[in-house]
Amino acid sequence: MRKVISALLVCVVATSLFAQENQEKKAKEEVKTGWTVGVLPALGYDSNLGLLYGAIVNSFDFGDGSRYPDFNHNLYLQLSAYTKGSMDAIAYFDSYTLIPNKHFIGRLSFNRNRTYPFYGFNGTQTVYNADFENIDATGDFISQVFYKYDRKLAKADFLLEDRIADSKFKWIAGFDLGWYDVATVDIDHLNKGRDDDELIPDVPILYDQLVSWGIISADEKDGGFDNSVKFGLVFDTRDRLTNPMKGVWTELLFRASPKFIGNNDNYGRVSLIHRQYLTLVKEKLSFAYRLWYEGNLGEVPFYARQHLTTSNYYEGFGGAQTVRGVLMNRVVGQHTAIGNFEFRWKAYRFHAIGQNFYLGFNLFADAGKVLKGYDMDLTNVPVAQRNQLFSNSYKDLYTTFGAGLKIVMNENFVVSADYGMAMNKNYGSSGLYVLVGYLF
Repeated sequence: MRKVISALLVCVVATSLFAQENQEKKAKEEVKTGWTVGVLPALGYDSNLGLLYGAIVNSFDFGDGSRYPDFNHNLYLQLSAYTKGSMDAIAYFDSYTLIPNKHFIGRLSFNRNRTYPFYGFNGTQTVYNADFENIDATGDFISQVFYKYDRKLAKADFLLEDRIADSKFKWIAGFDLGWYDVATVDIDHLNKGRDDDELIPDVPILYDQLVSWGIISADEKDGGFDNSVKFGLVFDTRDRLTNPMKGVWTELLFRASPKFIGNNDNYGRVSLIHRQYLTLVKEKLSFAYRLWYEGNLGEVPFYARQHLTTSNYYEGFGGAQTVRGVLMNRVVGQHTAIGNFEFRWKAYRFHAIGQNFYLGFNLFADAGKVLKGYDMDLTNVPVAQRNQLFSNSYKDLYTTFGAGLKIVMNENFVVSADYGMAMNKNYGSSGLYVLVGYLF
């Protein structure tokens, strides 16, 4: 619901701006200088969490305009909360000139989610049945929050990138600090104000059951640290930072999480991400794709397995940033791969309120696969629950298809609305995502 309302607000604003311009002639693009600011409201409702309110502010500094359409600094601020206590606070700073000749990224965030999505491990090896959370589904219903748990997460991420000599290669180095506080869902809190026929029942949810069976270990069930250092190599030939029309961006990144910096054990992660952009019609139509391998090494704690290894912070294969139409965090495996393929059309350019705009559309297909699952010892699982909650296979290919709308200001502030449909109900049905930025 939140996403639908945000999308409508964006469309209303865009329509009013569009009407200001002479539609019979193409607006001339102006080189931008200094700071520009874009604002997106967060409004909506969730039956478990209550009313959503807040805002996203995304500001770009183009300096003297010599780098336009690329920027000098990008500042992203988000503050949103639900009336029943969940919240997001994010401050993200992306700069190419703060440190001369180097690219710096810094991100501070706090997330409290009273119904954080959790679907077990290894994709379809842990069965997803929507009726388990559907109070109107007679027979199969368990709890409205069966695939959830309560999570607090505080994170600080920093990254530095620099070109190697005069080549297209760059090195990356940085560190991530994370503290997870995990618990079962507080149904007493969520049940406040509910009618008797809508109360969340006091029954074991998936998280509780995996803890009781030892699949989630006792020393991890309440959360803990996930601290790491990261380093890698990038090959970048893009013609611009946001929505390139040509070039490649290939990134090999490692994250090492040794025990001596606060982690419960030694573990590591690696990702190889290749993105390519192809012009089909100059400055109008392009084809872009992303191929992504993600591997986890050692005993990664359950609460951090969905933390993907990228220059920015992403959680879980499934959802707005990875496979659109698949449920967020639906696919958590030890070794996984995804692909995203989309046509991007810059349909109409116009000038309004002193800014450059274009209206864009995209058609996409996303796909993914668990290459190797985590070892899950089901010895302690009763036969009835084993048949109900687990299967013998995790190697299915999951696919989605969809389309999107983009409203872009000054080539960089992107209000994006994507709608994706999953082809396998075991991964979800569909999703509408209203965010800032292109997928990649």
